[in-house]
Amino acid sequence: MALNASPIRAISDEDRETYQRDGVVCLRQVLDPGWIDAMLPVARRLLIDQEDFGLLPTYPGRYMARTIPAFRQLIFDSALGEAAGRAMGSKEIRFFFDEIFAKGPQSEEATIWHCDRMGWPVTGTMVPSIWIPLTPITKANSLECIAGTQNEDVPYWLFSPNARKMIKPPDRMPHPDGESLRGKPGVRFLTWDMEPGDLLIVHPWTWHYSHGNPTDDWRIALSVRVFGDDIRWAPRPDCVNLAGVSFDEMLDGERPEGPLFPLMWSEDGRRDDDSEYPRGFATRWSRARRGDVNEYETFKKSLQAGR
Repeated sequence: MALNASPIRAISDEDRETYQRDGVVCLRQVLDPGWIDAMLPVARRLLIDQEDFGLLPTYPGRYMARTIPAFRQLIFDSALGEAAGRAMGSKEIRFFFDEIFAKGPQSEEATIWHCDRMGWPVTGTMVPSIWIPLTPITKANSLECIAGTQNEDVPYWLFSPNARKMIKPPDRMPHPDGESLRGKPGVRFLTWDMEPGDLLIVHPWTWHYSHGNPTDDWRIALSVRVFGDDIRWAPRPDCVNLAGVSFDEMLDGERPEGPLFPLMWSEDGRRDDDSEYPRGFATRWSRARRGDVNEYETFKKSLQAGR
């Protein structure tokens, strides 16, 4: 059965205004639930059963579109690009990378307040996270955002694996303290109840936080990062690495283009197919290395600890 390539419900002026005002918008009924039905069983096999899908051992929760057909189809054939483009006011949307997050039943694991801005080797603001729940979301286990923080022009120090090997420069601020704002007049903390097919568009400068999971099932969400019209390369040594492209190839001031950054959607109807997008990775590794070089788990622990 063919699944929708454009949002089920049109992205409205109100949606665009909400994104501009709050730095995040919950878009209802973007994806046919069939997209979720295709990905969720695979996600459970990946996350719960620890099945080997040929993903990088350093980041086994990233780059699913490289090796897993259901995730690849979402990138190239779904309504994600159009939803992001119309919400942000971008004429084109290119794929950056995908990442999956999960919290087990009755988990108290929380991630500290942060924003993604300084993790990416680019300038511009059109590099949002499209947060797609694969399981039903309640306000108790939702992503939480602070409205309006996208307007704060502060280059926070994001503890990427590269940054953990460096000394923080004196002009870079540590992670923001969202908890200190709770209860203050005029500060709006945003959470959502969400159904399959809903998604969030989160501005890269917006402060956000991940709750624990007090429910009796896993909370699983996919985050798809994309590039809009104003994005230009600006690599720094503390940015995250990107599989398949070195900092040498990120020429300052150039737009990200090419096979690793396919066009997901354009206002004039163009979009790339997946014929040039990699299937797999440029390196190989021994199976013995799996499980002992997981950079993501180390990164996640540093966030939880507030380091």
